Amino acid sequence: MQPPELSLAGKLDNGLTKGLCLLLRGLRTGSLWLLGLLALAGLPWIIFEYGEGLADLSLLEWSFMLLLALLLWRHIRYCQHFATGIWRGLNRLLMCQGVMVVLGLVTVGLLIYVMAETRDLQELPRYLLQDDPISKFLSFGSVLLAVYLAAPTAATESFRATEAMPARVEPSVSAMAKEASL
Repeated sequence: MQPPELSLAGKLDNGLTKGLCLLLRGLRTGSLWLLGLLALAGLPWIIFEYGEGLADLSLLEWSFMLLLALLLWRHIRYCQHFATGIWRGLNRLLMCQGVMVVLGLVTVGLLIYVMAETRDLQELPRYLLQDDPISKFLSFGSVLLAVYLAAPTAATESFRATEAMPARVEPSVSAMAKEASL
């Protein structure tokens, strides 16, 4: 049973809703993608913060770069194995990074809220600019977690759809059926 057709006003309203949902989905995807790109592009400035080259790196930063290289290799291998493609794999990677950046911003926002409630708002800039190993460990850990989670886990839908469609099978007519039709 088919639903009744919408009036002209209903069709316009439905089209406007679909268009706005598409626009919001595009803005969400674009902003997460851009945040992820900025997070990955900002890594060299976080790692080489003093500008002294490789002599600047701590053990934490060396281990982060090694783990990041291994996780990126894993990501590329899984993209090849599941036939995801370079652009879909990059999209997944940047979207996961963007989600981690949003989670970090929410955490900083909650920290600001708690400090504002306890009247320690003057201490906030000093606390945020402080270079402690725990914040570096958390920021590097969130990047590594996002790269780990971005690896594909199954083949894409388009690949499975083309693989699952059987070839057209022509019916065969037996010799006995041919004789019966004569």
